[in-house]
Amino acid sequence: MMTPIWTELNHFVLRTIQAAYLAGEMRKTRDCLEDMARARLFEADVENVITHAETIDKAMPATSERASSRSNTHYVIQGTSTKGVKVYCKVCSNYHPHTNEFIEWKLTSFTIK
Repeated sequence: MMTPIWTELNHFVLRTIQAAYLAGEMRKTRDCLEDMARARLFEADVENVITHAETIDKAMPATSERASSRSNTHYVIQGTSTKGVKVYCKVCSNYHPHTNEFIEWKLTSFTIK
C-alpha cells in the first residue's frame, strides 16, 4: 500500500522545520514570546517539542492581516513540555509578498494545549 502524498509532504515539512530550528533559523514572533511567558514555557520546552515531533497535526493558511503573502501557511505541532505538560506550537512559513519566494520559518505560537 502506498503512503498518501500528503503524509510524505507533511513529513518533509516537519523535517525542514526541525532543521531550521536546529540551525537557529527560526524566529519567534512577539505573540509567541507573550504566549510562552503567560504559560511559563521556556526555550527547552520549544526544543523538546520541535526536535521530538513525529507528525504535524494540521495545516491551515495564514489568515492574519499582517501576513505578508497568501502562500504563508501555519503548521501545528503538538507535544509535551519538559515538565510533562501538553503543549502545541504553531509554525508559519513566510513568503515574500511580491516574489512569493520563501523567506523563513516563524514560530508564531507556543502554549499549553
